[in-house]
Amino acid sequence: MLEPFNRYVVVEPIEEEEEPSDLAIVLPDNYSKPTSPYVLCEVLSVSAESKYRKLLNRGNKIVIERRMMLSIELENKTTYLVLENYIYGRINNEID
Repeated sequence: MLEPFNRYVVVEPIEEEEEPSDLAIVLPDNYSKPTSPYVLCEVLSVSAESKYRKLLNRGNKIVIERRMMLSIELENKTTYLVLENYIYGRINNEID
């Protein structure tokens, strides 16, 4: 796994799965469903330089700005990074 530097956080986006529908609708070939400007992600690793290094742990769920998520392809594996400035918040689990 890529170790983040310079205030970056390695994340895994959590995309919502579409539920299949029995309703048939014909759409143009180039149609794509509108996406939210925000995305829920799971934290994988936090840079030692990040101000969130003590607040975020592996497995935490955070909300980030989708367009600021960087995608890096190395050795046939995609790694997603986001700069700490584009983290809007952490989802707190009410059970914890």
